[in-house]
Parts: sequence; structure tokens; C-alpha cells
Amino acid sequence: MLPARKNEAFMRLFEVYTRRLMRGAFDAVRLRGGADLRAEAGGPLLLYGNHPAWWDPLFAFVITRQFGLNGYLMGEEKQIRAYGFFRLIGGFSINRTDSRDVARSIRYAAELLEKESATVWIFPQGGIVAQEIRPVEFLPGVAHVLRRVPECRIMPFAWRYDFLNQARPEVFMSFGTPETVRGDEVDVAALTARLQIKLTEECDDLRERVLARQFDDFEVLLRGKRSVNVVWDEWKRRLFGKP
Repeated sequence: MLPARKNEAFMRLFEVYTRRLMRGAFDAVRLRGGADLRAEAGGPLLLYGNHPAWWDPLFAFVITRQFGLNGYLMGEEKQIRAYGFFRLIGGFSINRTDSRDVARSIRYAAELLEKESATVWIFPQGGIVAQEIRPVEFLPGVAHVLRRVPECRIMPFAWRYDFLNQARPEVFMSFGTPETVRGDEVDVAALTARLQIKLTEECDDLRERVLARQFDDFEVLLRGKRSVNVVWDEWKRRLFGKP
């Protein structure tokens, strides 16, 4: 198991680089439920959510920095080995083909929550899964971690990548209602089934809000560079006085 090796100097530089990368790739990044997330910043907090794109861990890192969280993220060992810098920003590994390694990773995540009051991000689907796949199904790792922590706050999160009115896609994130879980009350199978339902509901609610263009309760986390259609419309107005 590869533990995290957080480095504050590297995280500062990587945050600047990552935000610049995102501004070039997306028109906007919108977030819902930020107030609840900010209120949980003291931890311990376990965040569990869907994993529709390669970008997800990078967004988790940016949110961690912006909201002042003591954040860590569980990732596949082959990815953590291939991109070693993830350990410097809080990534640690799990190898699901090795039961002993799985047990070590679960213990490590539980220790981060209990001893450091950390925020731990987990993508329990076990890999990238298309955002429209239903039901949202995942492995029982979240419940196994929670079983080892006396008491922990948990929140579901959902995110989507959609093309709306601009040349570049927009990213939508939604954090659900937090709740408290006591380790001595955890039934792994029952809790996993319940959290799957909660996450499916969170994903469906986010999809309906995006389809209906209901963005009043979203805050803009990041605004991207102007798309080519916006630049062209501005030039038309300046040159020809046309909308």
C-alpha cells in the first residue's frame, strides 16, 4: 500500500497549474451544497461519490484546497504508481486484486479519519463509470472504513460533465446532506445498499437540475476562458452592431 506523502509547497504549485488547466478545458465549474461542505471542514469526513471522468481526482483536489479541508483520496494502485505526484497531494493506493492490500488501505483510511480528523475522498465504483449508468453500484469499501471509525460524518457527492450553450463543456457538482455514522452500528451489507441508493438519488437530482437549467443554488467554483462562440459574438456586435 502506497501511503500519502503530502507536500504543501508542491500542493500550492500544483493547485495553480490545475486551475489553469481547468480554465482551458471547461466553460465553468458549478457547485451545489458548498455551505454544508464548509461546515464539515473540521472532519472527520468521508466523501463518497460517482466517478464519471479522468478529471474527478483533480476536482477533488481543487475543492479540498478551496474549502480548507485536510484532504486525502483513495486511488487505484496502478494509477498512483504511474502518477506518483498524486501522493504529494494526498493520494494513497488500494490494490483490489490483493485482499491484504485492501485491508491495509481500509485501515489507513480509517486512521486518517480517526487520528487526523481528515477528509477522505472515495470513488467506490472502483473505476470510471459513465455518468448515466443506473443504478449506481459500488464496492463495500466505504462501509468497511466506517466500521473502523468510532464516529464519522459522511456526505455523498455527484458530478456531471455536460455541453450546454458554449463550445466547452461545463462541470456540475452537488454535495448531499451530511449524516453521522457510528462504527459500532455498521452492518457492511446494509450500509452499502443504503449509500448506493443515496448516491443514485443525488446523481439523478443533479441530472434533473442540469436538464432543467436550475442553477440558482449553484456557486461558480471556477470560470473558464471565453469560448470561440463568445468571442465571435462580441466581434459581430462591435463590427456590425448585431447581437
